[in-house]
Amino acid sequence: MSDSTKPTKASFSCKYCQKNIQIPYGLSVITAPCPYCGKEVTSPDFGKVGAAEPEASAARKTDGTNEADKVEPVQTSTGSTVKAPVLVTSAAASIKKTSDLPDPNKEVNEKLGEDEGVSEKSKEARLIWMVLLVLLLVIGGLAIWLTSSGGNQAAVAQAQADEDAGPSAEELKKEWRAGGWKQDASNVLIGFMSAKSAEEKMKYVIPNDGVQEELQQFYPAGSDDSDTPAEFFAHRSGSEQDHERGIFRMHYHQPGQVEIKDYFAPIGSLDKIMGMKEATLIDMAYAINKSNVSAPISIMAFFKDTEAGLKLDASVFIQGKFRTFRSFVNYPKLGDKKIFRVTISESIDHELRDNKQYRTYRIEDFAYPEEHVNVSVKVDSEVGKILSALNWRGTDRGYQARTATLELGWSKSKPLSLQVERLICWEFLGVGGEIGNTAEDADSDELTEVPLTIDK
Repeated sequence: MSDSTKPTKASFSCKYCQKNIQIPYGLSVITAPCPYCGKEVTSPDFGKVGAAEPEASAARKTDGTNEADKVEPVQTSTGSTVKAPVLVTSAAASIKKTSDLPDPNKEVNEKLGEDEGVSEKSKEARLIWMVLLVLLLVIGGLAIWLTSSGGNQAAVAQAQADEDAGPSAEELKKEWRAGGWKQDASNVLIGFMSAKSAEEKMKYVIPNDGVQEELQQFYPAGSDDSDTPAEFFAHRSGSEQDHERGIFRMHYHQPGQVEIKDYFAPIGSLDKIMGMKEATLIDMAYAINKSNVSAPISIMAFFKDTEAGLKLDASVFIQGKFRTFRSFVNYPKLGDKKIFRVTISESIDHELRDNKQYRTYRIEDFAYPEEHVNVSVKVDSEVGKILSALNWRGTDRGYQARTATLELGWSKSKPLSLQVERLICWEFLGVGGEIGNTAEDADSDELTEVPLTIDK
């Protein structure tokens, strides 16, 4: 082989990384680090290998080298094999150093770092999801609470709005019934008693038929109520039912005066007592004196809540103040009739109690319960049928009394007898009663009106 065709480089494969290592051609066998993996390898003896040149050529062809890169091998003077560094020419500059090779540990660490980064990201993601889940639970619970308490909150809000808006008309009315009526009743009573004429008094009273004529009879010009001043009237609370129906009451009560002359009253004959003989002037004087001096005074002032405000029942007021019931009963007149507000109930204390054609009823002055009269009524009469609702003898019902407005009348012939001319209404006319509410109910013995429950 001529010098012009003599190879300049030889190559062999690293037994560790299997990469080609190029050395100058003809170099003796040497041991040196592999430029790729860094491990020590020993070059083959290219002088004993006949196929070194082709292999070198093949290696060069494989590695993309050209023959211009060939170099002469270096031999020692003794011809022995020595360790020498691999000579790398400029053409072999592409061979990497050990320090330039990729570090497997670095790749592992980078991989681990990437895994750790992924793990950290996973943890962060899980933490975010947990926070979101907690928030969703909180929001859901809040929504449920708001839904369940929405009605209560609305009610509270409505109550607050109502409170801000002030009490309702119904609340104001209820409050007035509980106690506000007292001042109004006092004002009406003061106005009534201060009025100087029947016409002026009519502004304060219930305008029943005949009431103005009554006022003119008992309050002539110049009269007043100074003997029973309005400031001595006390408010009396009735039942809740009475107040709901607009019925209220004030009461004036003056106890009777006990004097020595009360023990020396004139005694009349039996005919006088029974009303069969006219009373003498002495009897009448004693009765008048007793009425004005020693008798108790009890005046009932009933009020009714109307569209025009509270109004006084003047008939009840006059009956109590002027003792009209007692005067009518004690001083009979032929054919005399008068309307009264009374309490009525069945009585068994009468002379006709064994006569089944009659029933007897106790009629009391509402203001003076001790002043009463027993009146016998035919069972089959119109009045008897109405009053049968009060009958308790021979029935399973107990004793009961009712307030009523009725007309009493004396007979037109002697001997005089008192009778119930007509029952106008249950309860007091203009206060709790209406004309016609005493009509007989063929299907029931129950009374058609609720009685006054005000105590006496």
